[in-house]
Amino acid sequence: MATRAFIRELKELVTNNDTDSIKLYYGDILQYEVQMPWDVIFKDACLKKRHEIVTWLQVVYEGLDGTTKIALRQVFPYGRCPTI
Repeated sequence: MATRAFIRELKELVTNNDTDSIKLYYGDILQYEVQMPWDVIFKDACLKKRHEIVTWLQVVYEGLDGTTKIALRQVFPYGRCPTI
């Protein structure tokens, strides 16, 4: 489970529209098998209209395993930005 500090830092990256740093975090997360707080980051990116981040998260979502996709399937339609 992600810590509050981890979520706070990712939200700050979303606020700054720093897609590259979020991608680096994702790479680090894969190495340590830490769970990414998809719901928090995706909703935050949608609320702040960070289209590049939302699009990248949707691409990553398509590559996730079936179990993870089932767990997250309600998050992605909920937060989908209408202009994407």
